[in-house]
Amino acid sequence: MICYPSHARPPSVQAFLEDIGILARPVSMNSAAKYPHGAGGVSVLVPTYQHVRYIEQCLDGILMQRTSFPVEVLVGEDESADGTREICQRYAARYPDRIRLFLRERKDVIHIHGRPTGRSNFLRLLAEARGDYVAICEGDDYWTDPLKLQRQVEAMRSNEHWSACFHQVSLRFEAEPHEAGRVFPPGPMSVEYRTEDLLRPWFIPTCSLLFKRSSCADLPPWTRTTLSLDIPLILLSSLTGPIGLVEGVMGVYRIHGSGVSRNPEHHGYDKVRAMAYIYELFNVHTGYRYNDRIREAFVAEINAHLPEVKELNRMRTTMKESITVLDRVYYLLWVRLPFMRGALDRVFRRKKSRSTVPASMGS
Repeated sequence: MICYPSHARPPSVQAFLEDIGILARPVSMNSAAKYPHGAGGVSVLVPTYQHVRYIEQCLDGILMQRTSFPVEVLVGEDESADGTREICQRYAARYPDRIRLFLRERKDVIHIHGRPTGRSNFLRLLAEARGDYVAICEGDDYWTDPLKLQRQVEAMRSNEHWSACFHQVSLRFEAEPHEAGRVFPPGPMSVEYRTEDLLRPWFIPTCSLLFKRSSCADLPPWTRTTLSLDIPLILLSSLTGPIGLVEGVMGVYRIHGSGVSRNPEHHGYDKVRAMAYIYELFNVHTGYRYNDRIREAFVAEINAHLPEVKELNRMRTTMKESITVLDRVYYLLWVRLPFMRGALDRVFRRKKSRSTVPASMGS
């Protein structure tokens, strides 16, 4: 991992990628796409991998946008084996003045916790962005409103103190295609969110986000090590100004078996561990300015995702017998002292036999 002195100014995305030896490598792209610098336009980042069933709908939703400013579409195809690359090449050939296609190689993939990610692809797209604003639409999501970008940019111009804005989306579960999508995040909602308001369970869909490119021009190196990038991106952007809400449901966040939200590391212990890692890095990055709020957010993640806590919460609402102080002591020791779980189970067998402690704890 590249390390920078604590007193040094964080490098730009481009400098960081050059340091780790990625940006210097040649990439195949459509160099014909033209984009006027300083025109106040939008760069739309489309990282995609193994999205053959979805990528056309994603690109169509972007290309249908009606705007009074220039829009460039940056597609990063991460060497899919399912036909996604061929579809992207076909679109780039059909729209040479609108799409810039970057063909990646799997050897450049950044592994985090031993798992391949799209981090390299996304960071390289961000480094290539030329618009004043950046929007994101991953290859398995799509936009439904042709005025989405126009409305968001107008909102940003009307609220110059905002660093970014987002909107509600419809959740589409591929396992239940005939069900009407739920609106996310559900209301009621605030007009804008400051950093301390964002330290809570995730509620800003990536495909709804539009941010000032300048707000994330100097991403710190630690963003290369987190399982999630959208949450650090939103938190870091909020340090330069609030995140605003633009009313309306203007996109679809797709939930399917191979998506990130269905990855095992996005649930349970792994989810809590991943969020704790992000929170601690952000805590250090901000000089512990939000330490108390971060601690509250971490507890909220535990309550939302740890199986034992979820079971205890369920028991609180379903059991006639209230949970005793002894139960709480058992639970805390069981979680924090895993090497003593056998002894704890024997000591508290009487409690377990009365179903006061989840059976799964003793396994």
